[in-house]
Amino acid sequence: MPRPDHRAAAIGLGLLSLAAGAVFLVFPQVDLVVSGWFYRPGDGFWLARIPWVEALRNGIWNLSIATFLLSAAALVLSAAGRPIGGIGAREAGFIFLLYLLGPVLAVNGILKEHWGRARPVDVVEFGGTAAFTPPWPPADQCASNCSFVSGEGSAAAALALAFLILAPAARRCLPRWGFVLYALAGTTLPAAGLALRLVTGRHFLSDTVFAVLLVLALALALHRLLFGRRAGR
Repeated sequence: MPRPDHRAAAIGLGLLSLAAGAVFLVFPQVDLVVSGWFYRPGDGFWLARIPWVEALRNGIWNLSIATFLLSAAALVLSAAGRPIGGIGAREAGFIFLLYLLGPVLAVNGILKEHWGRARPVDVVEFGGTAAFTPPWPPADQCASNCSFVSGEGSAAAALALAFLILAPAARRCLPRWGFVLYALAGTTLPAAGLALRLVTGRHFLSDTVFAVLLVLALALALHRLLFGRRAGR
């Protein structure tokens, strides 16, 4: 298991969050500039219409759903004394709670339903009818399933952390080449999931940045709660 210095990590994450907040508060147009890289006048966010791009996006999203469901099953089996592949109750509980508290409740249940920020594809600058608004304060340009923060982005961040938390078990169970593929998937798939929400006009850069920061904060708290004693913190 990774054993971070929770206090130092919390300070670092807090400073990083403050810096990101300051950047998007002072320079909100960064979101429009970055989204504009992937927009063509008259053609919109053209990458969203490429079949393999959509297939990859769906595949990563479905992998996140499967990871969440499998973590619940692994938690139940571990509590019953029959762990899957050496995955203990703490590891399974970490992944399950991270998805539940992050992408499911905080992001899709609260922020996306009440923040009111329109997606890039819906704002006037990119051919829509809604007004562009910075990440804060909350806006009134979207009724539900809004842009801030990214739901699939938060799930991609949780997926990356799930790969990381399960890496010791994967190293024990997989041959060397299998673990190399595991590590490659654990880095490239979550990164692709984040990037695809940006390049297809579904989220602004700030939506993905703060989705990741939110999940990291939850992960740090859960890791301290579930692994703190064992880690000697």
